[in-house]
Amino acid sequence: MQVVKKSDKIVSHVILGLGSLIMLYPFAFALLGTFKSVEGFYEVSFIPVPESPAYLFENVAKILKREEILPSVLLTLVRFAWYAFFVTGTSILAGYVFSKVNFRFKKTAFYLLMSSMMIPGVALLIPQYILLSRFPLVGGNDVLGKGGTGFLDNPAILFVTGLFSAYNIFLVRQALEGIGNEYKEAAEIDGASFLSVVFRIYMPMLKPVIAVMVIQLFIGQWNDYLFPFLFLSSGELTKPIGVVSVNIQSDYLYTAGSGGLMNYPLVMTMAVLMMIPPVAVYVAFQKYFVEGLTVGGVK
Repeated sequence: MQVVKKSDKIVSHVILGLGSLIMLYPFAFALLGTFKSVEGFYEVSFIPVPESPAYLFENVAKILKREEILPSVLLTLVRFAWYAFFVTGTSILAGYVFSKVNFRFKKTAFYLLMSSMMIPGVALLIPQYILLSRFPLVGGNDVLGKGGTGFLDNPAILFVTGLFSAYNIFLVRQALEGIGNEYKEAAEIDGASFLSVVFRIYMPMLKPVIAVMVIQLFIGQWNDYLFPFLFLSSGELTKPIGVVSVNIQSDYLYTAGSGGLMNYPLVMTMAVLMMIPPVAVYVAFQKYFVEGLTVGGVK
């Protein structure tokens, strides 16, 4: 039995090691590629061999000097702050209602909400595009949604959708299911209002879940590409960093530079820079992230 257990342990370690290498390979390739010259990158086979740190500093400087970087980062951070405030608030309120408040058709409403998670987001793109482009009294549209462009090429589109999250509501509801009603009853006896009970009594107990929501919102906003790409087609509008980063990579990837070679090291540099903020946020809040996902899972 001990031999079998030992062999199983070795196999599991080998599998985990290989899995980690496979997952880290693209990141390692991109990171090492930033230390290469344009000509040197074309000699790369399996993994780039760094040439000089000077190439990395030169590539980073070229990226950061681009005038569209700072406005796009600021827009992305403002958008994240807005959604972190609104989505977190609505999720806590709705999760509390589904967990602690009794009302007619409560289970039916909750199951309908959860069923919305079964619909692929891609399947909703066309209906969403039509709805927002014909939204009444916006972008020159009349009351019937005709005559204008609605929210198309309107920066407000970045702040009016996705204000409610069924997944986050589910997380909050499950976490609150593991917390007794004694806090609620004691607070109501002391005269606390509904909002006071939610945000002053129960919200501090949901810090791990809130951390999960905030991390996911940040990563989602930082990497958001498809939505702003579809709705903000005007080249004059400031776009989130997810779109800008792809545009920058396209400039260097599909445009030949000196010697007729495409600048792959600059493409890799932009990719690495885009990875740093989400990775840093996840590492900083990893403890709360894991704890938040397991809250309510074991009672």
